[in-house]
Amino acid sequence: MVVAAGALAAPVKPRQAAIASAHVFATEAGFEVLGKGGNAFDAAVAVAATLAVVEPQSSGIGGGGLFLLQRASDGYEVMVDARETAPAAVDMRDYLGADGKPDRARSINGPLSAGIPGEPAGLVWIAQRYGKLPLKVSLAPAIRIARNGFKPDGRFLKDVAMRKEVIARYPASAALYLVNGEAPKPGWTFRTPDLARVLERIAEQGNAGFYQGDLARTLVEGVRAAGGNWTLADLERYEAKERAPIVFDYRGWRIVTASPPSSGGVALAEMLNVLGGYELDRLDKVHRTHLMVEAMRRA
Repeated sequence: MVVAAGALAAPVKPRQAAIASAHVFATEAGFEVLGKGGNAFDAAVAVAATLAVVEPQSSGIGGGGLFLLQRASDGYEVMVDARETAPAAVDMRDYLGADGKPDRARSINGPLSAGIPGEPAGLVWIAQRYGKLPLKVSLAPAIRIARNGFKPDGRFLKDVAMRKEVIARYPASAALYLVNGEAPKPGWTFRTPDLARVLERIAEQGNAGFYQGDLARTLVEGVRAAGGNWTLADLERYEAKERAPIVFDYRGWRIVTASPPSSGGVALAEMLNVLGGYELDRLDKVHRTHLMVEAMRRA
């Protein structure tokens, strides 16, 4: 997701704003919030929240996020770290099979794969510290779409079909994503009224609406009943953090990218550092492509 308001450096200079996201509804949500007087940070909150609704297989308030921000007024740059964290009771032995070897399925499926969510705290952090609008305005598009529903695109339907067997193991998930036990077909309307209510709680109460109170207890009870090890203390302790981004130069361009716990920024810096030693425009397409592949492989 990229949200930019105001002028950008050449060669791209949108007159007012540009938004790039993984779904048209999320991009539209960002522009809707800009139209209500919001800034780029408000739009980013709207886009991220809407992605949680329209592409839950890839985004969502049950996971985490990293947000790279630049404030146009003073050039301030920061990374908001809202990555999910492991519950305090995590034990590596929980992820071993009967043979004592790592069981990958336990780390990607089911209750033991679920970290303490960070995205809600990240959205609240950005809105309260950098936004202009109240959360109830920035989250309104996501709440509306979750309640009214939408017709998922082909990628959504394909991903549900691929994960059908895992989804079917959990009654609540099956009721939400499957139709009579089968993957939905094109034209199906996907509604998530419970998600709409959760987003409303966050809009009204901020972090307390998610990490404390009745909702927090419901989340913990559900995870533990399924075999997980969350506690209320895990949720109450969670907080987003601000970190300095990675900054480096590449062929005269100042690159600002994500710092750990993201691995992407480090890999990008290493890759471009390697490529910076070559005159790429002097290489033919085959050798240039091979060089880039090898730089990526080693980064």
